[in-house]
Amino acid sequence: MPVVVLAAAWIGAPLRAQSAERLPALNSYAQPPFTLTDDRAGGLAARLLAQLNDELAPALAFQLEAVPRRRLEMALDGGAFRGLALFLAPEFLPPAVLGKGERWSAPVMVDENLIVTVRPLDVPSLDALRGLRLGGIVGHVYRVLGPRIEAGEIERDDAIDHVANLRKLCLNRVDFVVISRSELAGTAPLAGCARPLRFTPFPQPQVIVRRVLVRMADERTAQATVDAVGRAACSERWRAALAVYGLSTAGCTARPAGRGSDSGG
Repeated sequence: MPVVVLAAAWIGAPLRAQSAERLPALNSYAQPPFTLTDDRAGGLAARLLAQLNDELAPALAFQLEAVPRRRLEMALDGGAFRGLALFLAPEFLPPAVLGKGERWSAPVMVDENLIVTVRPLDVPSLDALRGLRLGGIVGHVYRVLGPRIEAGEIERDDAIDHVANLRKLCLNRVDFVVISRSELAGTAPLAGCARPLRFTPFPQPQVIVRRVLVRMADERTAQATVDAVGRAACSERWRAALAVYGLSTAGCTARPAGRGSDSGG
């Protein structure tokens, strides 16, 4: 990880500085809608960060850094890390990286893992997946299906990313894939499948409340950052960006608007 130079001079109680402190904002989601290869500023990671920087200027500024998931977890495992990690849920992080002084923001997105097929598939229970081929992603951990994969009830065939995985599904090389609602909305148009993709929730829905992990050198800066994420997450600008992909956030009705919260998307 790059060395972070703390350049801000804090004066008095209000959050202000002579020059902005630049800290990393880690994003481990390399696929749409989080990152758009043809429009780097248009991905949800860049959009959320732009709003957050607007909220915290001029005291703080965050710089987006795209990193593989393993590198993100290694960075968080080190107690010296200061900055943000985007779109995470605590339950999907290894316990070893938690409890190091992090704060969690309000929700920035409500997501859900789905079972996707091209053929009709009724899944009243996970027993319906016995004998089928799961299209997986290299390095991904499938917590709910893991025991059945290890027992040989489900065969796993990995692809390098979600686009390649959906293409395998369209060619009948696998029977189903597991993908979040957000990633399906972003990557399905890139797969070019000639057949309609069918999706269904898990028998026990796997809802993912995505948040921002905040780790700062002092409590006051951490609280100011958490508050700024909450304002950005509930702005009309951010909710319009989510709506493009059929997504939403949660818990915004009583939250006050922040700077620029009513500006267009």
